[in-house]
Amino acid sequence: MTSRQPKPGTPPPGFRLIRDILDEGIPVGKFVNVVGLVKDRRLPIQTSGPDWKSGITIYDKSIEDEPDKGLLINIFRPEHEIPQPDIGDVLLIINAKLQFFRNEVSLLSHRSTVIHIYSANKIPRLPKSAKQALLDPIRPNDRRPSDKEHEYVSWLYHSVDKAALPDAAEFSIQVDQSRNVKNKFKVLGDVQDSQFCDIIVNVVKEPFDQMDKATLWVSDYTENDFFYKFSWDSTEVSEGRDGDPYGYTTKNVTPSNWAGPYGKRSMQVTCFGLHGEFVREKVKVGDWVRLRNLQVKYGHNANNLEGYLREDRSSFSTGVRVDILSTDDPENVDPRLKDAIKRKRDYEKAKKTQMKKFVASENGKVNGGKRKGENQEEEKKASKTRRKEQRAQRLNKIEERDLEQKAKLGLNESIKSESTDQPIFSVPSILKPIPWTTTVDGQEVTLTLPFTCAKYCANVRVVDFRPHKLEDFATWRKNTEYDILSDHSGASDSESDEDAGTLDRYRGDKIWEWRFALLLEEAAPKKKGEDNRLWVVVDNASAQMLVDLDAVDLRANPDDLNNLREKLFKLWGNLEECKQQELQIQQKNLQRVVAQQPPDSTPPRPPSSGPAHNAIQGSFVVSNKPFTCCIRQYGIKVPEKDPLKADAGKGKRWERVFGLFGTRISS
Repeated sequence: MTSRQPKPGTPPPGFRLIRDILDEGIPVGKFVNVVGLVKDRRLPIQTSGPDWKSGITIYDKSIEDEPDKGLLINIFRPEHEIPQPDIGDVLLIINAKLQFFRNEVSLLSHRSTVIHIYSANKIPRLPKSAKQALLDPIRPNDRRPSDKEHEYVSWLYHSVDKAALPDAAEFSIQVDQSRNVKNKFKVLGDVQDSQFCDIIVNVVKEPFDQMDKATLWVSDYTENDFFYKFSWDSTEVSEGRDGDPYGYTTKNVTPSNWAGPYGKRSMQVTCFGLHGEFVREKVKVGDWVRLRNLQVKYGHNANNLEGYLREDRSSFSTGVRVDILSTDDPENVDPRLKDAIKRKRDYEKAKKTQMKKFVASENGKVNGGKRKGENQEEEKKASKTRRKEQRAQRLNKIEERDLEQKAKLGLNESIKSESTDQPIFSVPSILKPIPWTTTVDGQEVTLTLPFTCAKYCANVRVVDFRPHKLEDFATWRKNTEYDILSDHSGASDSESDEDAGTLDRYRGDKIWEWRFALLLEEAAPKKKGEDNRLWVVVDNASAQMLVDLDAVDLRANPDDLNNLREKLFKLWGNLEECKQQELQIQQKNLQRVVAQQPPDSTPPRPPSSGPAHNAIQGSFVVSNKPFTCCIRQYGIKVPEKDPLKADAGKGKRWERVFGLFGTRISS
């Protein structure tokens, strides 16, 4: 009997070939799984933040004919969590983020990224499994590889051409040399003549195309005495005037289209060759960019420092040395970029304050120099102080009341809400329709709004969910060209009419998204008979925050399904168990009806023990803790045949919907 081997070139379900990743056929920002042999590694170096950084290059059979090719994964983690494999070891990487960085496709580690190492000298040939070569995981809670993944590692290692790998001695030398990285980073306030440095800056003026080069003005909101001084107003006198640190009133030649920053905070940079082409095509005003190995020297006027980015034509060229930095992922933003953004914010605040003072001063001169009396100013300050104290007292009372209520309810500490300082609303008050009073033909009329856009905090517990099976909590849609548009909502394939009734809807890449709903019940109902329950929709973004997991095919990924089940158990206790038992009873009763038998008289078995909070799903008792969450109310358009009810346009009416947001199940 022969063991079934993986089809050559076909990775396990959910994994991609390196060639598919490098060909840019996968959208940037998507999370991918990949397996490859290690051909290069950089020793971990400390960043300015809490993490260390390392880089590992891997390859597989899909690129074995291109020895210069490889897929780099940049790893940001605490030093003790960074993998350090040897040459030829096999990496199995799960849930790494695809990025386009420095004009190249690469991977970026995420908090959910799992990296397993298989020792090269212990990987057996098939039919034996590579499980015996798997090293102990660096993070004990990371999910373990499956049997199919073990088999693929064995097949890949013994079938791929290893000619592209350096020998052990050469690899060791390369790794040791990677430690010798000189930190050339400078803020603009510290750059000097005849210096080469790396900078992180904000593009403050639209780049200017000069055919063979491109010029741009940049700032990181630090000051340098050798920069050109831009002035806000040219009617005043004397550079270096006291009380004018931003140069607003200094007499200086400033372009009419200069929007700031003012003072000596900006430097001109000229980019040549490939760098200039990249700037012309990719960079725009407002971008944050990293410029590497920038030459700083005095410009043509011999008075002001300028930057020059020239092509490196040596064999060690690192390509384009202009990187556009993203500010969309706070967890992976360079701390030095954060510092620069903070300086920009502080500058804008100070600028706004000084401009107001300057305008007020000018108005005072126009009005004969009249100023408010000192007593009036003191009264204004006293009034502000009084209002501030009153607001603080009201907030303290609200906080004390909420703390008492939380202690009384015994809220679930595993569920965190982002709006901890907001007042708590009851479910009946959230469901209460909002009246709106207006005037029609001179008469006052009160109307009931179909919905209102509002956000609330509530103490609730989960008493039901839809769909009935956790496997259906994630659904898919086709990946289309419109996904790059910021206003594209990405409708599900099941909602698309274009491919209805054809197989086209099943072709192409799929994007998996969370989509489910929870029935929430008021944790402490005050009146009997009130409507104390509401359904909330949990969309993809809110679900990612809630469970800290990315949507996948849950039927094809049992480990992800188990992770989801464990997460949601913290949220709703034994609710899933109750629903499963109730569904089993319904199926048995249906079978009895079909078989023309009487209903089963056996009483249902109660679920696991615990305090009885809610009775739902027949006679089953749900045991769970209430928690604080954020709920938003909004409206959607739904089809409506009755013209009298079509208040959202022809054939449409507004329907009120509630959604969960800003709520997280902590680890």
